[in-house]
Amino acid sequence: MVLEILMYATLREYEGIKDPVEALQPLREGLLAAMQALPGFIAYYFVDVGEAGDRMISLSVFASSEAAEASNQIAAQWVERWIAEHPTTAPTASRVDAGPVVASAFA
Repeated sequence: MVLEILMYATLREYEGIKDPVEALQPLREGLLAAMQALPGFIAYYFVDVGEAGDRMISLSVFASSEAAEASNQIAAQWVERWIAEHPTTAPTASRVDAGPVVASAFA
């Protein structure tokens, strides 16, 4: 059986986020617009999963693997800029996973 590829997604895990509200400012100031500008953009989610408030994940979804790969470069540049501008509160991307989406459901 061959799996049908529906879209492509990247899951990034960020650690060391001391203030989730502060994390949203640079996100809104550029990262979201850059992601949305990529061809085949479908969705982007930034989720606070840290019980102690120091861990978040992002999920970006695209129609093509090329756009998903480009989103990884954009996210890496965003983290580098955040580190330069906010060295004491910047996150570290502790894990990045990417691959084809082979099943999905929507409301």
